[in-house]
Amino acid sequence: MNEPVATKGKKKETDSETTDPVQVLRKGAIAASIWQRQSPSGYAYYDFSMSRSWKSMSTEKTGYSRNFFETNQADLFEVIEKASAWIVEKRSSDKNASPEKLAA
Repeated sequence: MNEPVATKGKKKETDSETTDPVQVLRKGAIAASIWQRQSPSGYAYYDFSMSRSWKSMSTEKTGYSRNFFETNQADLFEVIEKASAWIVEKRSSDKNASPEKLAA
């Protein structure tokens, strides 16, 4: 069985907003991209978007879709659970961080 693979995104140095996800969790063809956002009032939070990778058998073309098949159900559930747990853990560690760590 495939285990979810975690990768970290990158931040653009010129923008204060994240342009890449802060974390990507995968299981098979399913991925959850976790984003760090900030509301207009300044409240920082995390959310995630889901995608499915695909490859054309005839043209070898690859891509991503926001649409899923019933056969993706188990992987979707697992990736959603992992993404939610990652956000809960990150939010908890952010609350426990000293102000110096949050400013870095």
